[in-house]
Amino acid sequence: MSDAPTAVVVGAGIVGASIAHELVHRGWTVTIVEQYAPAHVRASSHDSSRVLRLSYGGGREIDVWYTRRAWRARQLWQEIGEDEGTELFHSVGVVWFARGTAEFEERSARSLEALDLPVERLPPEAAREFFPDVRCDDLEFVVHEPRSGVLRARPAVLALVRRALRKGARLRIATARPDERGRAVADGGPLPADRTVWAGGPWLGRWFPHLLEIEAVRQNVFYYGVEPHWRTPGLPVWVDGGAYGVGDLDDSGFKVGGALGEAPVIDPDLADRRPDPDAEQIARSVLANRFPALAGAPLVSRHVCQYELTTDQHFVLTPVPGGGGGWLAGGGGHAFKFGPALGEYVADLLEGREQPLPAFGLGPREKFESQESATPGQLARQHR
Repeated sequence: MSDAPTAVVVGAGIVGASIAHELVHRGWTVTIVEQYAPAHVRASSHDSSRVLRLSYGGGREIDVWYTRRAWRARQLWQEIGEDEGTELFHSVGVVWFARGTAEFEERSARSLEALDLPVERLPPEAAREFFPDVRCDDLEFVVHEPRSGVLRARPAVLALVRRALRKGARLRIATARPDERGRAVADGGPLPADRTVWAGGPWLGRWFPHLLEIEAVRQNVFYYGVEPHWRTPGLPVWVDGGAYGVGDLDDSGFKVGGALGEAPVIDPDLADRRPDPDAEQIARSVLANRFPALAGAPLVSRHVCQYELTTDQHFVLTPVPGGGGGWLAGGGGHAFKFGPALGEYVADLLEGREQPLPAFGLGPREKFESQESATPGQLARQHR
């Protein structure tokens, strides 16, 4: 009889898939429970691309934690892609258009330099070196992360799940709910395990309303038809205040997303996924202002995805009170860039190699406020 530790991981999005993948690699016996399907259309990880960038403003210990984990994830995504024979991460760079006070960009550049991570602070006109056509007369400077880039989102999640299943994990399509001690119950019966990891993204707040304040909010994404010289790889990711974008990746179109107007709270199961007309106008204006040559580019695709937020926008990575071996993992819509590195960290928590960071614990959280030119509240919406 096997002495391997056992785990039930509830949720097969980017967080759950990353944790299950790492635990199986370490010899755990893992059951993944997913209510729909891995990387399903309602998941926060559903889209053609997500950004992997290192900038987090700097100045705080938690900012350094995020930056170092993102850098580690970059290495792991490349290794996993090579092992699978496909390119999951494109190291095309990230270009920040720093305007206004540009405090966030300035602090980020200094922080990356202090950590000896690749970054360049360039004059505004340097933006023309990266794009076929770009407006730069309103910029203070440009921050270039040359080793960051873009992930092929849904293929990345599916690759993690496939790898976990090949190594012996089991996938169960069922609706799981926690009992009073944080253990999973599905189809009327308990799912016994040494550890139960709740990685349900926007559903976490519904499952643990007495512990968590997590909201799922709408995010509008638009894709425009462009000429071949606007493709990625080729072009870097760009970040412009609350908006961001990626060149035409996998023939999906030139992407414009981010904080495009209001981000109302939605029901992740029942929400209407048609984009907001006002958001489409904002996306078009962002495109026309920054890339004038694309002002008349045709809209070829659009959709709504969601991301989930805690009050202070930090993760929840902590045990469920009650002593039942349950853990909460999620609550930060910016999880995708960390992927397998987050899986490593949570596995270390479960094995007692790491202690939970206070910032990721339960209890009251201060509502996030910022005076920065591009706030982390906006930036969190740019990790799609």
